[in-house]
Amino acid sequence: MTFFPLYLTVMVYFANKRRSPAQSVLRKVIGATAIAAIILLLWQVPYDILREERLRLFGETRTTGIVLESGTAADNGERLFLIKYKYIDNDGFARTALAPLPKQLWEQRQPGQRIEVFYVNGKADLSRVAGEQEPAFQLWLRDVLN
Repeated sequence: MTFFPLYLTVMVYFANKRRSPAQSVLRKVIGATAIAAIILLLWQVPYDILREERLRLFGETRTTGIVLESGTAADNGERLFLIKYKYIDNDGFARTALAPLPKQLWEQRQPGQRIEVFYVNGKADLSRVAGEQEPAFQLWLRDVLN
């Protein structure tokens, strides 16, 4: 029943009617602007975060790691508090990674201290530490997917 009015609307929209040159130019400008806006929006999508969270859907393994060293780094004028840690995956390979932490948590982590590490089952080199600073979008996406 709703097919007929929809069909009629589409046919009226695509009907062959004459447009003035100004209408044609305006229509092309609006179309080009819409395409540019879509491309710009797609360009802003953080695909690396999407990929990581897609892999995490297959499950994560919790293990214990050891803090190797801690330090700071500058990123866009902002000070990052980093730890370098080591953990062993299910295959027995020792892996190392860096994790940005909030200052309060970073101050508590000393070299040689044990920490809780989560790594992706299908990709053991993708890991995170409990309390690690992550982008808000990534945290939101993880909540939505779980």
